Amino acid sequence: MLLFNRTLVTTGDMEAVFPIVQELAATMKMETGVSVNVWAGSNGYVAGTLGFSVAYESLAARAEVTSKLGASKAWWISNRKLREHMVSMEPDIIYQYIRGGTLGTNIPLGTVVSQCQFQLAQGGDWMAALKWANEYADMCKKLTGIDTNILHTLYGVLGGIGMLTGIPSMAAVDGYRGKLSASSEFLPKFLEGVRHALAGSVIQRHLVKIA
Repeated sequence: MLLFNRTLVTTGDMEAVFPIVQELAATMKMETGVSVNVWAGSNGYVAGTLGFSVAYESLAARAEVTSKLGASKAWWISNRKLREHMVSMEPDIIYQYIRGGTLGTNIPLGTVVSQCQFQLAQGGDWMAALKWANEYADMCKKLTGIDTNILHTLYGVLGGIGMLTGIPSMAAVDGYRGKLSASSEFLPKFLEGVRHALAGSVIQRHLVKIA
């Protein structure tokens, strides 16, 4: 399974941006039958950041949706409205799921996704890094009851490994972190991952579902 991800930075004027975002999401659903998840960047992101993600079975499925949107006048009208509020945009990324991933999941509004991602160290052992990521996810699930998705970059800067954990709210994030911090297992296993990561590439941040 694949996860398409687009990230852009807006002016942060959510009173103006939010209705356009809702319009985009509604148009995509109407024109293609596929849902897009829209996220607001929170802790660790530039203020005004928006993320758009869609799960696909294959590249062919992604291409079919793209073709339908390209023929939609409503889609381009909404995109032009959003561009008026854009400051910058990152290259699109497509991830391959290694662990987790579900098509058609209805993610509740307000859900927080905790992201931890890094680039494989120069000359690093790819399989060893994935083994550590799965062991880390297993430990977190044992301690908190919440599973973690693991992905790697398929299109974009190669060598990227990401871990996405869905948590109901920011208050629940505090509870999640508290359970991890209270365990003597957590920090040693977390620090094991350092040897697999390119120096300066480890990023931890939050996204909140807004549409």
